[in-house]
Amino acid sequence: MNELEKDKNKQEPEVYDVEIIEPKQDPKEVAEVKEKGPEKQFPSWQDLLSTVGVFGLSVMVASFFVASMMKTRGVATPTPDMTFIYYIIQMLPTLVFVMWLRHRAGRENAVHWGHRDVNFPTLLWGFVLIAASGIVLEPVLSLFPTEGYDNVTNTIGTGGWAILSTVIAAPVLEEMLFRGLIFETCRERFGNMWAVLISALLFGLIHIVPVQMVNAFVVGVILGYIYLKTRSLLSVIILHATNNVIAYLNITLFGESADVTVQSLFTSKIAYWILYAIALGIFVYSFVNLWKTLHTDSKNS
Repeated sequence: MNELEKDKNKQEPEVYDVEIIEPKQDPKEVAEVKEKGPEKQFPSWQDLLSTVGVFGLSVMVASFFVASMMKTRGVATPTPDMTFIYYIIQMLPTLVFVMWLRHRAGRENAVHWGHRDVNFPTLLWGFVLIAASGIVLEPVLSLFPTEGYDNVTNTIGTGGWAILSTVIAAPVLEEMLFRGLIFETCRERFGNMWAVLISALLFGLIHIVPVQMVNAFVVGVILGYIYLKTRSLLSVIILHATNNVIAYLNITLFGESADVTVQSLFTSKIAYWILYAIALGIFVYSFVNLWKTLHTDSKNS
């Protein structure tokens, strides 16, 4: 072999065909990725509408069940124990359904009891604000028809079953659903301000009777804000229960009528309007500050 051939062999290294072996993928994993696609936003409008649908279906089932009980007992109106059963059938499926939606979406537990986070000065402020709101809204609410509210109070009645429904079951179940599950779910997607407003709006809507809907919405905003500050369901349960105790005592002491108002309890109009002015001042000041806080939080989130 001459010198030229030797130099050529040195310059041209041998080339080998290399087979690139890609790592094997589990067919199941590939199928799961294709199924999931991009991460789903939760809650979607479908989730919200399906929750409303479950609640509506629960109401129909509860109505049918209570109507059957009334027919069996031969009574024209539901008794307090029937009202309690109606309420449980109405609320529990919705509560369980929202829990299931969160579990399916891989979200953490949204029910924070927060017994160590109960802040009594905050509770006192919440109680004063709810009372002031009731006084401020009273002239507006007096324009609504009272027949629906009278029917509700007559159905709930008084006694042990009424206390179980309004003072125990309603505060616990409604706060778990609205300030727990729905609030946290909306906060994760839309932020603090919308979480307070959406949970309060839905809280108002389930009361059905117009005069209760307006009042429940305002109370729901207050409860949502307090929950946001304390992250304690126990705090808002205490406030909710206290508010319902006052309503129950009002029915028990003054009769099952919506005509009993704060104004009717005052013999002096001047004294009433002084009280109203104080309540209005507390209401406006608190809600302006509440709005500023929520608006600032929404900008920073």
